[in-house]
Amino acid sequence: GLIRSIARELARLHAELPRCFPDPGGTEPGTPAVLRSALEQNFAQLQRYPLAQREQEQLESVEQWARVQYDALLQTMQQRVRDGKVVDGHGDNHLGNMAIIDGAVRLFDCIEFNADFRILDSIAEVALLDMDINARGHPAESYRLLSDYLEYRGDFAGLALLDLYRVYFALVRAKVKLLQHPPDHPDIAHTDAYGELCRYLGMAHRYCQPRRGFLAITCGLSGSGKSTVAARLVEASGAIRLRSDVERKRLFGLAPEQHSRPDDAATLYSSDMSRRTFQRLAELAEVILDAGFPVIVDATFLHRRVRDDFRQLATRLDVPFAIIHCVADAPTLRDRLLRRAATGGDASEADIEVLAQQMEKMQPLTQAEMERAVAVDSGSAADELWAGLQPLLMQP
Repeated sequence: GLIRSIARELARLHAELPRCFPDPGGTEPGTPAVLRSALEQNFAQLQRYPLAQREQEQLESVEQWARVQYDALLQTMQQRVRDGKVVDGHGDNHLGNMAIIDGAVRLFDCIEFNADFRILDSIAEVALLDMDINARGHPAESYRLLSDYLEYRGDFAGLALLDLYRVYFALVRAKVKLLQHPPDHPDIAHTDAYGELCRYLGMAHRYCQPRRGFLAITCGLSGSGKSTVAARLVEASGAIRLRSDVERKRLFGLAPEQHSRPDDAATLYSSDMSRRTFQRLAELAEVILDAGFPVIVDATFLHRRVRDDFRQLATRLDVPFAIIHCVADAPTLRDRLLRRAATGGDASEADIEVLAQQMEKMQPLTQAEMERAVAVDSGSAADELWAGLQPLLMQP
């Protein structure tokens, strides 16, 4: 819950902060040139120190990767400047600069004194916080933060830049630690600062490594635990979750947890809107996979044709495909929907009537689909769910 509230607050701020529109090819704050200069400064300052062979090789590998990535992503970064993705933001939004006030997460101590640090692509602020949570030993929470932020903000295209910014911020931490001592320190390798350098440089090096992509879809009736299972798999695998309930509302102009009006139900849940929603989910899944991240699409997937569309998408993109089949008996389904309606706070608006309609329309998995499916229960722990899914992702 705390991670989700942080993601919600960061997404809210990024939606409300002033947009900056510098010349994409210039050197003003918020331009790609500022990032390149900062990266080069990091490498130059770290190279002044007598690093051990392992750290020297890691640094050289990270530098080569960063230069290649910067060149490959330059046009993307410039287009995001034009699209208003650069904000006059916080600039230092790690956990140490957050507090819970009256039950809500609030950020403080922004870098108001340095525009180069404060004015940046909004996805950079997510990268910093993600890196900070990872550095504190909470990878599952960092995965959840990223997926939840994207759910609220919808900026899936920003994923393409995430690793480059994570590398940059990890190098900043490494550099700041090492700068506690002069380069000619007689025993630099045995200082605490050098140990921290090794830790953050190791993180930067890991961010440079390719991930194993996959496309998984859930399948099950409302109340079967699809969203719970998908969220736990996000924490275990680092995948990005796409929710049909959220993207359907986004297409309609609603926020994830904003309830629709009764008069809108006929349009919001029409066959045409369902078609548009699944088309949008497929488009976003491709964006996420192209950015190098695995994806879990959280939807009922009642119809075989729609399931087959996503299997074909996985085949076209050459990534493993799996079906997460969520099952629960009818009394459990009804009880969960009644409890969810009573408590609120969820993107799904499915009720008992919707469940009855789904039961009539649900097309069971074929034998071929069963070979790509794993049956799960929402009561299972994240590591158990992930262990059950991985064998399918190892198959071609």
